[in-house]
Amino acid sequence: MPAVIEPRDVPQSVRFLGVSLLGSGCPAGTADVQIDATKTLLEVTFSEYIIQTGPGTRASDWRRNCKLTINMAFDQGFQVSTFATDMSGFAQIPAGSRGLCTNTFDFTGVRGQAVYTLPLPGPREGPFKLSSSPDIVSWSPCGGISAIMNMNTQCNISPTQAQALIAVDRISGKITVLVRLNWRRC
Repeated sequence: MPAVIEPRDVPQSVRFLGVSLLGSGCPAGTADVQIDATKTLLEVTFSEYIIQTGPGTRASDWRRNCKLTINMAFDQGFQVSTFATDMSGFAQIPAGSRGLCTNTFDFTGVRGQAVYTLPLPGPREGPFKLSSSPDIVSWSPCGGISAIMNMNTQCNISPTQAQALIAVDRISGKITVLVRLNWRRC
């Protein structure tokens, strides 16, 4: 169970100075970023993050990614880290094929990154969730009032002539990445 974060351990003000998205899984206008009222949960929702193989598909259809660069401003005296992540969606992969989803997180100016992967071997049909909690936490630099978090999500399917799909969740109509933020005083 995650540690309880006391209100005094969270900045009173957290703002997004800018969010940029780049990649084949998040064409302009197809992803949304939200932060909850507790300032500890960041939700990124994608509507065009679809990977597929089979007849009529091209090599560019077999892999999608989205790199998000999130520039956050917050009260002086705090650091932020990625506490846990959840990526969910739907996969339909036949026997003999395999999919893979990977999430990578880091902060600009800080060495190291957290990398999480979820193999999706066939046969498989149904929802999936890539959950992760880092063993080694990378914190944003101390002493500033902002941090730039880089998130790169990607999924791929091994080339196959059979139809395979990693796609939007049939229920919610979106692939979602939840990022739980952890705060501490410098």
